[in-house]
Amino acid sequence: MELVRSPGVYRAGGFLYTPNLLPGTRVYGEELRTEGEIEYRRFDPDRSKLAAWVQNGGRTWPFQRVQRVLYLGASHGTTVSHVSDILPRAHIYAVEKSPRAFAGLLNLAQARDNVFPILADAQLPERYRARAGDVDLIYQDLAQRNQTSILVENARACLKPHGFALLQLKTRSVTQTRSPRAVLQGATDELERDGFRVREVVDLAPFSRDHFGLALQWEA
Repeated sequence: MELVRSPGVYRAGGFLYTPNLLPGTRVYGEELRTEGEIEYRRFDPDRSKLAAWVQNGGRTWPFQRVQRVLYLGASHGTTVSHVSDILPRAHIYAVEKSPRAFAGLLNLAQARDNVFPILADAQLPERYRARAGDVDLIYQDLAQRNQTSILVENARACLKPHGFALLQLKTRSVTQTRSPRAVLQGATDELERDGFRVREVVDLAPFSRDHFGLALQWEA
C-alpha cells in the first residue's frame, strides 16, 4: 500500500483507498482490503470527486493539521465518510438540505463520531455559524447556479484567515449556454475578486464530465 496523499490516501493495484475508521463496515458497498493490521476502503473516483481530484493529479491537499471542516452538499455521506477516514480526529460539520439525503447522513454520523450532520441550506450560513465555528477547510459540492457566491458567503462566515477551500464546480449547474471553460473562467474571476486565491484547478473528467476541482486559499 503506497501513501499518495498525506494524510490518509493510499494506492494499491491502481486503486485508491482510505484507512477504514470503522474496520469491518462499508458505507456504500465499497471494497475492503486489509494489509498488515490496517483495513482500507476503496476510494472510488466514479463515486467521489475528491477521489477524482487525486486520481487526476491534484497536488494541493489541504488536510494537514485540519481540526474543523465545513462540508457543504454532504448528500448521503459517500465522500464525507472518506474525509472522516482521512481526518479521524477532526470535527466534520456536514451540511445537507434534502431531508431524504439527510437521513442517510444521520445514519453515517451515528457510527462515525467525527461527523456532525446539519440539516440546513448552504445559502444561509448564519443558521449554522454558531455550531460550526471557525473552520480550517471548506469542502463544497453543490449543484446550484450560484455555487461561487455560496462558497464566498460561507468563507466570510466560517473560514479562518488563510484557510483553504476545495470547490467541486459543476459548470452545467451554473449555465448550459456557455462552455464549461468559460464558466470556469467566470468562477475563478469571481472568487479572486471576492477574496480567494486560486491555487490549483483540475479537470475531473472522465469521472465527472464538465466538472472542475478548485483548490482555493482565503485571503480576504
